[in-house]
Amino acid sequence: MIGTTIIKGPSACTHLERSEFARLVRFGFDGSDDGLLARIRDAKWLAFHYGESNTLNGIAGLKVPADRQRANIFEKAAPDVDSEAYELELGWVYVAPDQRGNGIATDICRRLMDRERARCVFATTRSDNNSMIKILRVLGFERVGREFPHRRRKEQLVLYLRA
Repeated sequence: MIGTTIIKGPSACTHLERSEFARLVRFGFDGSDDGLLARIRDAKWLAFHYGESNTLNGIAGLKVPADRQRANIFEKAAPDVDSEAYELELGWVYVAPDQRGNGIATDICRRLMDRERARCVFATTRSDNNSMIKILRVLGFERVGREFPHRRRKEQLVLYLRA
């Protein structure tokens, strides 16, 4: 893997860094929504992977989800655990298509998780996203509950937990 990974709290990021992060989230996740910039500002950590020519080609974040959002995900997946124990969500994992397969996503997710070793973290991914499922398993996440539909897109999601 060539490049540099930087982990920052959102308040330590420049406006341009947060805007570029949001741009990749919107590109990678079908537009996202109007509240995205506020959720980025409220995140615990943001990861940026820069390649050659200082091009941002990978991102991920440890989010602090709203209680209602977290409860909704756990209700749909119906795992046999208390959702309140999981205060952080690993998400917004995106790597530019021409950079995939180089270990960037695994690296940035591992670095984020190293920041919060003692915390319970959850993640959701498409049930057919084998690359992300592999990364989550490598990082010690386990699939729990049942598949559930995404609230805006026509795809099935699964819930993974790291206690």
